[in-house]
Amino acid sequence: MSAAIILTLAACLAASFYDVRVRRIPNWLTASVAVAAIGLHALSGLQAVAVSVAVMLILTVAGTLVYARGGIGGGDVKLAIVTSGMLSYPLCLPFLLYTALGGGLLAVLFLIFRPDSRPSLARVTLIASGGGSVAATRTSLPYALAFAFGAVAVALSQSVLPFLRINV
Repeated sequence: MSAAIILTLAACLAASFYDVRVRRIPNWLTASVAVAAIGLHALSGLQAVAVSVAVMLILTVAGTLVYARGGIGGGDVKLAIVTSGMLSYPLCLPFLLYTALGGGLLAVLFLIFRPDSRPSLARVTLIASGGGSVAATRTSLPYALAFAFGAVAVALSQSVLPFLRINV
């Protein structure tokens, strides 16, 4: 297993810890991963750094658009950017796909085990009548868990479960 996968897995697990406890991913964690990604790829040459930075720039643009529409939190966007930069192309693509699958699973589990997070007719009526906002009634998911799911899936696909590999 490569150093990039191990560092990504460690970063996602640490982010999950913080996200579950306080619903925030610390900036020092994402900044550290960004610096580590550049440093790790610098060992492989300028082209590897350029590819990693390009991945991070593309995800910055895409993530900003998703964040602006309220689809994901800012810390989650930063975590996606730096962990994808750490994995670089092409390994970031299966990571993001597995993360999306983990996010769907997380949402389903959240709806099953957290009844207060389910939309209710009273909340929908309150929002429709202008008496409340979506932000005030929405329960946030600790989405770093989905990133940890993606990191674990990539780690397993590159080691003991090669049938999980997604060829790009």
